[in-house]
Amino acid sequence: MKTDPGNALGLPPLRGEETARYVITARPHRSFHTVLDAHALLDPARAHLAIVTTRVTREGSGGRVEVSLEQHILGGVVRETLVCDARPTLRAQRFTRSTVDDQGVDCRSENVDFTRGPLRFPADTYPEVCLPFLLRGMPFDGQRRSVHAWIADRMVAKVYYEEHKASTLSVPAGRIEVREVSMYPDLNDWVKLGRVISELAKPMLPKYKLWYERAAPHRLVRFEGPHGPPGAPEIILELTT
Repeated sequence: MKTDPGNALGLPPLRGEETARYVITARPHRSFHTVLDAHALLDPARAHLAIVTTRVTREGSGGRVEVSLEQHILGGVVRETLVCDARPTLRAQRFTRSTVDDQGVDCRSENVDFTRGPLRFPADTYPEVCLPFLLRGMPFDGQRRSVHAWIADRMVAKVYYEEHKASTLSVPAGRIEVREVSMYPDLNDWVKLGRVISELAKPMLPKYKLWYERAAPHRLVRFEGPHGPPGAPEIILELTT
């Protein structure tokens, strides 16, 4: 089994600002049978978009990254922004989320300061919804690594990610050479299974599937899985521009 060298997320191989647009569709076959179903959140008669803006500022060996996501769903929009410091690896500083209905009313808001408060998290803790857009900063060296996914202040889970085969993928933006990556939870966060049982259970774990450009700046080309923790709506994001 490959070792887990720990967090190795760095700044995305990008300088300045990049905006990417994705078509959102519901995952045809769900892995988690929970309350929220993406089919009920998306209108099959029209295209729903996710607009992701990434800003990277480089300063010496480190820098700063900001990821803003605007996800349009049936009846409203969800807006999320994460700001990270990188000295030299990424560390979350602030995260905001607002859900606005089609009348323009802000129905739910979160404002999280990871640098303050009585709850202290590992340095490699990031909001789970942002991980698909941060993992483009991985080394892409075939090693299995882990980070901690922040779901809420009282729920932080360890997740593994690892690179698989290279291939060519067709998405609305065209045919793109990609690297396939999977991400999955560590069951030992909930039940102490031990190494052998964990490895036996691994093929049965529901996985997040991600495909990144082989060439820099390694944009996310396709995402498939719950956008958030297990139980979140299961969607497919495909790069369109």
